Amino acid sequence: MTRPNSFFFHKTIAGITVPTWPAKLLVWGMPALFMGAGLGWLVSSYYWVANAQETTGTVVSVGTQTVDTANKGTETYYIPKLSYTWADGSQTTGTLGLSSPKFNFDIGSEHSILFDPSKKGNVRFPGFAFNYFGAVAILAIGAMFSLISLVLWFWIKAIARKRDLKKD
Repeated sequence: MTRPNSFFFHKTIAGITVPTWPAKLLVWGMPALFMGAGLGWLVSSYYWVANAQETTGTVVSVGTQTVDTANKGTETYYIPKLSYTWADGSQTTGTLGLSSPKFNFDIGSEHSILFDPSKKGNVRFPGFAFNYFGAVAILAIGAMFSLISLVLWFWIKAIARKRDLKKD
C-alpha cells in the first residue's frame, strides 16, 4: 500500500518520493526574493551612478524631522536641500531623498554630489555607503537565507529518502 500524496511530498511514476513545488517554493522563495531584490537594487544603483555627473552642491536650506526612538528618546533628522548647476547650465535644487542626524550642514557649505543629467530630481553623495551599501546588505541577507534553505533542502531530501526506504 502506498502513502497518499501530501503537501510536501509526492511519488513519481517510478515510486520515488520527491518534494512538491509548494515545498520548493517555501524553501527557496525567500532567498530568491532577497537575492533578486538586492541584485535589482545593485544594478539600478550602478546604472544611476554610471550615468550621473559629479558637481559641487551648496546647502541652501536644511529641513528637520523629529523622530521618537526607543533607545535615544527624541532625535532630530536633517534633510539638506542643495543648489547646483544642472547639465544645461541652469541653477536648480535637489535633496538627497534621505535624512540623517549627521546631515546638519551649515547653510552655504559645499559638498560633492552626483546628479542625473537626464532629469531633475534627487541628488546623491558619491561613495559606496550612499549608493551600494543597502543593495549589498540585502544580497548578504539573501545569501544567509540561501544557506538556511540549503540546510532545509537537504533535510527535506533526507526525509524523502527515508520515506522510500520504509516498507509499506
